[in-house]
Amino acid sequence: MLGKNLISSVLTQIPVFILGVVSGVFSTRILGEEGKGVFSLFQANAQLFSLVFSLGIQTGIVYFISSKKITENIVAGISIYIFSFASLLLLVLFLIGKYFHFTDIFLVEGFASNSYLILQYLLFLLTFFTSVISSFFQAHSKFKIINFISILNSILNATLFICLHLYFQNQELSSSERLDYVIYTTLLSLIINSLFWIYFQSKELKIRPDFKFKIKNQVFPFIAYNLTIYIGTFINFFNYRLDLWIVNQYLDKKNLSYYSLATNINQIILYVSVTIGTVILPTLAKKSEEDRIKTFAQISRFSFTFFTGLVFIAFVLCDFIIPFMYGNEFIKSILPFKILLLGILISSSTQLFATFVVASKKNIINIIATSIGLIFTILLDLILIPKYGIAGASIATSISYFIIFTATFFLLLIKLKIPLTNYLIINKMDIFLIKEKLKL
Repeated sequence: MLGKNLISSVLTQIPVFILGVVSGVFSTRILGEEGKGVFSLFQANAQLFSLVFSLGIQTGIVYFISSKKITENIVAGISIYIFSFASLLLLVLFLIGKYFHFTDIFLVEGFASNSYLILQYLLFLLTFFTSVISSFFQAHSKFKIINFISILNSILNATLFICLHLYFQNQELSSSERLDYVIYTTLLSLIINSLFWIYFQSKELKIRPDFKFKIKNQVFPFIAYNLTIYIGTFINFFNYRLDLWIVNQYLDKKNLSYYSLATNINQIILYVSVTIGTVILPTLAKKSEEDRIKTFAQISRFSFTFFTGLVFIAFVLCDFIIPFMYGNEFIKSILPFKILLLGILISSSTQLFATFVVASKKNIINIIATSIGLIFTILLDLILIPKYGIAGASIATSISYFIIFTATFFLLLIKLKIPLTNYLIINKMDIFLIKEKLKL
């Protein structure tokens, strides 16, 4: 079942990847050199706030439901409480931040008005909601529905941005007006995506929240488990996105746009690795230590070989593809994109090793590894970005990715005593198993 779900999910990512690129192309052409970077920062803020205020409950939902340590109704009740409290808390902090002018820290200069703050909050709210509700489907291994919604959402995004681009061809609008339309379109897409999840929840899962949970025996273990993962994920997020805020502080909007485009394309590639990790987590969590290592090693080899081919193709074609698809004004995105590709290849494996760590309930390993990486991320960004611009940001990020992978693998050898074997290159037995799964 794992092999079938894994192959199905990876194959699903092909149209999702293509449609994601299409959406990115047309949204970028609408936004232009200056608007692209501002919009990317809005998206990064939404992801950051969703991460910070979720307390890592998404992973906890998957773990406790799949392992049946807490009933799904109780998990749903606890999750609703956390979601409601976190959303209200951020709203209060936004109001306080606006009064004391703290919102300028995370919003781009000129885009920190009340209307943009409201839009930022709505982006957070919908991002947070979809991440939480999708976790219940992951816990039940409902990957057919997850993949179906993923494709539907990709089609929707591509269609909306193509239509918006065609509409703008005969319109003379300022950069800020174009940004507004792109944010509105993104919100519309997120609302429709949320409705998809709500519909399938009522049809397939039919989970009814139970709010009669026990604080000591259920809430505390749930939050305690989440917190260790949350800390590691929180630190890791900054490893992936901190450079965007530092580029915004040191460089102009155009350079922010060039760099954000390079990172966004690479993030699409990395998302495939995240998808693989999502699929394998419930299964790995149920297995014995020996079987877990064996299954993981096989998946890791398959994944790294797959990403090596994907990264090679992207490296060879990007000189032609980026200016052709996004416009000649984004030629400056090519160099940082190429440099980041090397880091993304390493990071794709790190994502899977991190999933293995979570399944083994040794989350401290992820915290230590990502903390080491964050130290290097901050130091290298502050040194290289002022001197080398967006190329320096790319170099800093790729080096940090390599350091995180090395630290994670070393700690797994020491703490979990995993065998020193082949985790990267696919072998004949793997090819045979893949062929067998594809016949199903």
